[in-house]
Amino acid sequence: MAYANFEFIAAQNHLPNRATSYRIITHLHDAASSQELTERIDTHLTERNFAVQSVQSGSDLRQKATLAINIVIVFLLIMVVLTAFVGSMGLTGAMSINVLERTREIGVMRTIGAVDRVIMQSVIIEGLVIGLITWALAIGLSFPIGSLLLTIIGNSIMGSPMELSFTPLGILLWLGVVIVLSVFASLMPARNAAKLTINEVLAYE
Repeated sequence: MAYANFEFIAAQNHLPNRATSYRIITHLHDAASSQELTERIDTHLTERNFAVQSVQSGSDLRQKATLAINIVIVFLLIMVVLTAFVGSMGLTGAMSINVLERTREIGVMRTIGAVDRVIMQSVIIEGLVIGLITWALAIGLSFPIGSLLLTIIGNSIMGSPMELSFTPLGILLWLGVVIVLSVFASLMPARNAAKLTINEVLAYE
């Protein structure tokens, strides 16, 4: 097996200074105009006995290029959903352990007159704070990790790294997801904490 550049191969085939592809730039860029022009060019060259391999519009090329990227995006979104679900389960376990460790503290709150709503609110707020801390850490880590992933994916699919771009809307949407998951993950431990009575707390060792 041997490798050579395009100029050497063209010279050996007696086809120097010739191109194998051509690009036509038009003033109209909508899909209908591009499709019509594509058909006209194909018909025009075929009628003149040109060996045309294919005639493609820019929109078709972009759609084919984005198809592979969309598959990767869907895969990454599925991984994000699974990670968020596992993270919420982990937060539920952590808050349950927290409630057990704070049993005596909850008993003191019960003794001074704390109602179920106050106890549940304290547990949910604690879970929400933990969720917000993880959100802030995720935003900071997403820049280097995202840049590395785009470099790997871009080089493997298109032969060049893709540019990293963050939108405030995405960050705010993820903030909303974190808030909702943190609240739901803290509900069961909060209800368990609210069910504790003074007698149970005094008997707890």
